[in-house]
Amino acid sequence: MFEEFAAGFPARKFSAGLLIAFIDLYTELGIPDSGIQSFAEIVAHFPRQTITGSGKRANTLILTRPDGKSLSLRPFYNRAERFFRAEHKRFDYPSCAPHATQAWIDYVPWLDALATHTQAELAELRRQVSDHVLMNLKSQAFDPTSIQVDPPLFRLILEGFDITARKGEPTGAAYQGIVFGFLRADNPHLQIEIDKVRTGSKRLQRVGDIDGWEGARLAISAEVKQFEIKEEDVPDLEGFANEVGRRGSLGLIVALGFREDVRGLIRSIGLKPLDLEELLRIVELWDPLKQRTAVASLVYYANHVEKNSSLAERIDTFLKLAVGKSVAEPAFIAILDADKKE
Repeated sequence: MFEEFAAGFPARKFSAGLLIAFIDLYTELGIPDSGIQSFAEIVAHFPRQTITGSGKRANTLILTRPDGKSLSLRPFYNRAERFFRAEHKRFDYPSCAPHATQAWIDYVPWLDALATHTQAELAELRRQVSDHVLMNLKSQAFDPTSIQVDPPLFRLILEGFDITARKGEPTGAAYQGIVFGFLRADNPHLQIEIDKVRTGSKRLQRVGDIDGWEGARLAISAEVKQFEIKEEDVPDLEGFANEVGRRGSLGLIVALGFREDVRGLIRSIGLKPLDLEELLRIVELWDPLKQRTAVASLVYYANHVEKNSSLAERIDTFLKLAVGKSVAEPAFIAILDADKKE
């Protein structure tokens, strides 16, 4: 029987699970060593149920115990299929339980022969069938060591980079660069514009510290505040709210934090408050490429907008310590070059 199974296995792989299900069904019914010698005798002792409990025609093999309870082939097949696919990752073994279990009628000769086996012989046959499948179907188990996962660079920046200005660095430059990186990576369809900190937006005919343009239309604008916003700071934001409102743009106030009830006041004038913690929650959903783009944009800002060597060196040092990568590596250079062309 094993040789017949092995010869037909390439064309009907589900036959492995079916044969194992037959063996387990017989074992559950106590057929081995019971004196029963054929499938016809089994059906005589355990009548076949041809109608399901819902009144439909039974396509699979369902036998009835003396106590009136039914025993279906399907759960035994499901268990065999899970063994090969879920437990041993043989995903070339087909997922076709309904088709396989209704094909039982093609294997009545196996059901006849299995009735003559002892329990030890059934156990050995079951082992041979299982081993045959595991040897002939390749394991597709996921090997974590085969995948090189890029570190979440921008998340690391948000979590650990010190935005406090050092000697020679303008106050607020680090945070403004971080917000620029965030907006550029999160809005690749927009042209994101930024200048040095404390550069007058009106003089440059811009709306916020960072503006995102779709052609001639201002789509998004952000004011960056490297401090906690209090209630008395809100009136100072109303001019910005008016500018983005009349353009139909999305206006963001990105601060280190907000005092109690201030968020509601900011929303009431049509702006969206974001703090460092909320940026981090968003960035945690980003893929590594998007995070790398944000970091590269921060690097671009430090080197080519602020042109501040102290800030640029601190970012480079942080990345080297955090993940062993320098901003001078090719992955960053390619994005920086694209920025410079823009």
